[in-house]
Amino acid sequence: MTRNIIAIGGGDVGGGGTLSIDRRFVCQADLDRPKLLFIPTAAMDSEDYVAAIEATYRDRLACDVDVLRLYSADSWLPTIVSKLEWADLIYVGGGNTKAMLEKWQSVGLDREIRKFVASGKPVAGLSAGAICWFRVGNSDWPQYENIPGVLTARLDCLGIIDLVACPHTKGESFRLQEFSQMMLAETGVGIGLDDCCAIQVRDDEYRILSSAPDSKAHLIFSLNGEIVHEILEPHDDYRSIRELQSRADG
Repeated sequence: MTRNIIAIGGGDVGGGGTLSIDRRFVCQADLDRPKLLFIPTAAMDSEDYVAAIEATYRDRLACDVDVLRLYSADSWLPTIVSKLEWADLIYVGGGNTKAMLEKWQSVGLDREIRKFVASGKPVAGLSAGAICWFRVGNSDWPQYENIPGVLTARLDCLGIIDLVACPHTKGESFRLQEFSQMMLAETGVGIGLDDCCAIQVRDDEYRILSSAPDSKAHLIFSLNGEIVHEILEPHDDYRSIRELQSRADG
């Protein structure tokens, strides 16, 4: 399967917290000045978020940056297609994953972004923009909907990567425990990502990237009714994602 996705668990992109991962992402385009399209749907098109992305990708990493604002005139499908055709890279921001995916479906972006990924052009995202690429995500959407006593819940996502994903496994103290509990009822394996840690999935291979010394990924799966938790340390070499997926088979 053709795909090149960098999913980042969290971090301060505008303040440089994920800069080394962002730099690796830009290098995937293999262009002197790549064109990056930022999609801030999950943050309701926050202009502060736009400024943070521009500070990193335009000012530090020498990209041309445009923004797809789906809560304004950019929700017209021909505009969406035109902006995606312009882009060499797509970066999806964090926020409310559930609301973001619903908005994408309502305007047709979910179909168009699948085509972009299938073309081989690189995509990345942080938090909501990370888990959206997976089959299922552990998401904090219940907090946005003010559901009492519920911090996170499962969410069906785009399914481009056949894994379950969870962001902020170090940055939010409840995440790893709630993700592990969720995985008792999920098939396959889950990947928990600390802030400043990312998984890059390139075709049928993966590697773990980190922009902070103590940030790592967590492999979580259920085996014989018990949760297995293994640490995935950062590594530059690409490894088989099918081998990773098979860990839940015992």
